[in-house]
Order: sequence, then C-alpha cells, then structure tokens
Amino acid sequence: MESLIRKNIQQLIAYKVDAPQFEIVVNANESPYDFPMQLKRKFCDEICNTDLNRYPEACFPELIAAISDYTGVPGEGIICGSGSDELIAMINQAFVDPGDVVVSHSPSFAMYDIWATIANARHIMVPDLPSHIPDVEGLIAAACENQAKLLYICNPNNPTGYIFSRADIVKILDAVPSLVILDEAYIEFFGESGVDLLEKYPRLLVLRTLSKAFGLAGIRCGYALGNSEIIDILYKVKGPYNLNVLTQKLAVIALKNCDAILRNLEILRAERQNAMQVLETFPGLTLYPSGANFIYFESDRAEAIYQALLKRNILIKRFAETDVTPGSIRFSMGKPQENQKILDIIREVVYNEA
Repeated sequence: MESLIRKNIQQLIAYKVDAPQFEIVVNANESPYDFPMQLKRKFCDEICNTDLNRYPEACFPELIAAISDYTGVPGEGIICGSGSDELIAMINQAFVDPGDVVVSHSPSFAMYDIWATIANARHIMVPDLPSHIPDVEGLIAAACENQAKLLYICNPNNPTGYIFSRADIVKILDAVPSLVILDEAYIEFFGESGVDLLEKYPRLLVLRTLSKAFGLAGIRCGYALGNSEIIDILYKVKGPYNLNVLTQKLAVIALKNCDAILRNLEILRAERQNAMQVLETFPGLTLYPSGANFIYFESDRAEAIYQALLKRNILIKRFAETDVTPGSIRFSMGKPQENQKILDIIREVVYNEA
C-alpha cells in the first residue's frame, strides 16, 4: 500500500479529533453560547418546508446575498465553503503547483501547513520576533526572494491573538508578488476588518467563518471575499454541492439576525479582559495581548496546568513543545463561571496549591 501513497502524504499526520467528553471545553475557540432557541425554531420551520430529496443550491444565491448584506462585498466577490478549511484547500488546489512556495509566520493556524504539505508545496514559516510579534520584513523577504504563490496573515492571529496593524498589512500587500490571504476568522472580536482593501488590492483574499463569533462551529460554514477574477478561479475547483441545504439555511438565518447573535461579543470581550488581568498577577506566566476570543500564554508550569485542568474535567489547548511554542497554552473564553473555575485552578498550580 505504501508504494501507492503520494510521498508528501506518507509522513503527514492525520488531523483526527476525538469528541471532547469534558465538563468544560475551551480548547477549540468555539463560542460558549449556543444558537438562540428562537432562531433554531425558525430553522426547523424552514427545513419542514424544504425538499430534502433535491441537491442544495450549488452556488448558494440566498446565502451569498446575506453575506453581501453583512460585509458590503458584491455577490460576484464571494464564495462559500465547509469552514475556512475547505476554502484553504481550494486556494491551494487553484494556485499552488508542487514545489511552489507558501509563506506564513509561526506560530499560526496549523491548516496552512497541512494544506501546503498536501499540495506538495514548500512552506516557509517565518519565526516570530520576541514577544510573538510577526517578522513583517522577514515575511516580505521570504515571499519576494522565493516568488511565493501564497502569503497568509491571520488577523487576529491563532494561536497568539496578535493583531496586525493596518500599516503592516498594507506594507505586505504593497511589497509581495503573492496572493495574500487575510484570515479574519476572529475579526468580529477585534472589529477592524481589512475588507475595504479589496478595492485597491486585486491579489487580496479575505477569509471569514461563522464558527466563532456566530457560534455555529457545528454547521461548518466559511466564506471568502475577493475580486471576481479570484473568486471565479476558486469556483473552478469547488465541489458542485459543497454546502448542504441545512448549513445554507441556518447560515442565512444567522446573518439576517446578526445583531441579536453578536450581542454576546461584549460579554466575551469583558471576560477576556478580566481573565487577562487575573493572569497578569500570576508568577511564571508570559501573557500575550489578544484580539480574539482566547488567551495564549507560556509557562514552565504549562504541563502541570494542563494536567490539573484535565483532572477537573476541563479541556484546554496544550501545544507541543517547540522553539516557537515553548510551554504554551491557549484557552477560549467560556461562560463567566467556567472562566472563573479555570482561573482558580491555574492559581492553585502556579502557587503550588494543587
């Protein structure tokens, strides 16, 4: 069997995630707030009046219209996928040949590297500067010197929460020959999008998702915004019915009721600020500013913190020990009582009370 497998796939570790069976789950940057029951009932009514024996809309016109209303981007500049993951796969399928170069900084979203590996591309991950500040000059140099096909900017960045300044984003766009993917999965938590840059920069593509701020990780719906030429190219590699009718219907309801759904953002921002203030008082933790719905910190007690939380039925994200993620932990904001429980356990560990 091994002789049949593509060489670049043989050493790839499968991205398998077991269903988390924990009292508190804050490892995947999901919203702690479920979709409102009133809107769930509306969704059920719509599904009861939908023919499920027919294929879904292949080009999702109703969903495109709702995204256009939400973002201000015309319909011809929008394409949808099963989460941002599928869109990243489509980008690689459309633009990256074997041996081409893809650039990102490190640490950042793991799927950039996974899809580059699947595409048999060379992924240059430019290490962050001290304090996990992305090396913008290093990114530009790597892209220009290697004629990179793609350059990723995750803003706010996952996992560190770093916020790229608008000036740095524009600097990169002005300098590199690449297709620049501005991944705004967490932009609703920060609030300053780069979507308006699409008019000036034809090689810019913006990724968004309904998995985070909209609390719809379970339906797998993401979308990309760009000029119509790039979007038309992505349609060439898109599966014909890649978003099922249930996802499309629920996504439209969410976008049409975004004001009600996004009210929880203020609670999550306040919880993040409170948790940051508490963690700053703990010894032995290096804490990083965050513009997302999660907090990232480093500590030589990281493993002890992780194990103590596991024993109390709480799952956070513990990163593998590397030069770019030494003793690293990330946890997303839960409900206030959940966050308090997490902070209390971390306090016990750092003060040797656990």
